[in-house]
Amino acid sequence: MASEKRPGWETSADAREIQDEMKTSAYKEIKDIKWETHPINDKLKLAFLLTKKEDGVEVTSLLAKIPKGEELPEHTHEVHDIIFPLSGEAKIWIKGMGEFELKKGVIVHVPPGVPHKVYNVTEDLDIYDVFSGPIV
Repeated sequence: MASEKRPGWETSADAREIQDEMKTSAYKEIKDIKWETHPINDKLKLAFLLTKKEDGVEVTSLLAKIPKGEELPEHTHEVHDIIFPLSGEAKIWIKGMGEFELKKGVIVHVPPGVPHKVYNVTEDLDIYDVFSGPIV
């Protein structure tokens, strides 16, 4: 019994071929990604995986490293922020929602324009972060 077709999931009959300008961003090795200083706290590091500027994509995908004892002060983004901790432990505060544990096994969605901060980092925190639009 065939299931109903879900929008956004097409069959190979509907497929296109990858364009030349997409080939450099279609496959990357993390070891080749350059780490940069975070614009709000220079003790935090970011590795941009996919960006509009470098890859022509309409999302921003990155890895973030927050050392034990550091914090990411209150800030906002004008796009959805999806935070997926890979390791470590901290707290995240989201205005209007409160405080939550930030650790492996959770996923956090911060809507556009909503203030949030990461603090009380008790173990070095590694995060995979995806933004629904370009921030770089």
